[in-house]
Amino acid sequence: MMINYTTESEKAWYKSPAIVAAVGVSTIALGAFIYPELATQPIVHYRADDNSSSADRYTLQRQLHCQISSQHYKPGDTAVSIPFADRAVVTKTISISNSLTLMGECQHNGRAITNKQPGTSLTALLERSQSAIQQQHQTQKNPGILTIVANDFEPRQGEHGIDFSRVKTLVDDIEKQGVVISFIVPQGQLYENLTNELSSKESVCVLDESKDEDAVRRSMNPCIDAAFTKARKMTPKSN
Repeated sequence: MMINYTTESEKAWYKSPAIVAAVGVSTIALGAFIYPELATQPIVHYRADDNSSSADRYTLQRQLHCQISSQHYKPGDTAVSIPFADRAVVTKTISISNSLTLMGECQHNGRAITNKQPGTSLTALLERSQSAIQQQHQTQKNPGILTIVANDFEPRQGEHGIDFSRVKTLVDDIEKQGVVISFIVPQGQLYENLTNELSSKESVCVLDESKDEDAVRRSMNPCIDAAFTKARKMTPKSN
């Protein structure tokens, strides 16, 4: 004859109401933390930084553009770097695993490219961005963001200024592909031209050009925050 010597304290854990309740609460809390991450719409962020000679001093601006953007990243996002000067070049495409993925990368705030000829072309930047977007759409059509931090756009050899007719066509085409565009530029003629020529005036912010980190961050936050918020609410393009 077998005798069961199990005491009350040795009963199976699942028979204890207190333990079951604690496990249930922990599971709910974990689910509440994980579900928003899983349910968040992945996006592709095209981060364009002025690398022209006139923006050589923009080390802090380039660094904060990267850092502020990184704080918005979620697992499943993609970050595409597009430095620009007289031309625009896609230098890196990184899949985001967590919000810290690019924090080390943000310390590399020097110019990634240099001018081959005088001038900084907005048209060339938008055309290269459009090409990068179309390339991304070959594998996935998640909504996107194009944030542009620029000192100025100057004519290249043979050009006579910004062709805003072409710029508006490119901006419209890019937005139709499910990409939110934000310009972050200094107060002045470029800012006035962009706000006058583009229909989405809220997508143009005044960039602080100082070395005051808090001031620069405050100048960038509104455009970057608004772009990420808008893109997260969008759905992938079906065609």
